[in-house]
Amino acid sequence: MGIEINGKHSWRDFGLSISGRSIGFPERQTVTATVPYMSGYYDFSSLYGGPCYTSRTLEYTFDLLADGPEELEELKNSVHQWAETAEQSKILDDIDPDYYFVGSFSSAAFEEDENVPECGGELTLNFVCQPFRYRRTTDEEVL
Repeated sequence: MGIEINGKHSWRDFGLSISGRSIGFPERQTVTATVPYMSGYYDFSSLYGGPCYTSRTLEYTFDLLADGPEELEELKNSVHQWAETAEQSKILDDIDPDYYFVGSFSSAAFEEDENVPECGGELTLNFVCQPFRYRRTTDEEVL
């Protein structure tokens, strides 16, 4: 299981296994306004036919293991460069084969493995995505 961005797959191309994933839900945006001398407020959230949503965050944590510090550094850099190519790109997650997300890379963090700090650790990649998932077959939006 892995993710695919711009034609490269985390497992097939980098040998990375996912140790954790978090797929956030978008929040519904509320747009309200008050008018002087009016009790209550106007809710404009559904003005154009439906609710609006904020972006959602995807977070993937990968186990990295290398034969030495140089190989580990090269692997970290290769994966980071690959993740940075995501700019409003399709992000396909093998765990949800019927859908994809559209988003951009936002950040990365590496935590060394305390047992073998020179050869391994966990790399976490974060992506900010549009609020919807899209069907792979029809590109239809689904929350």
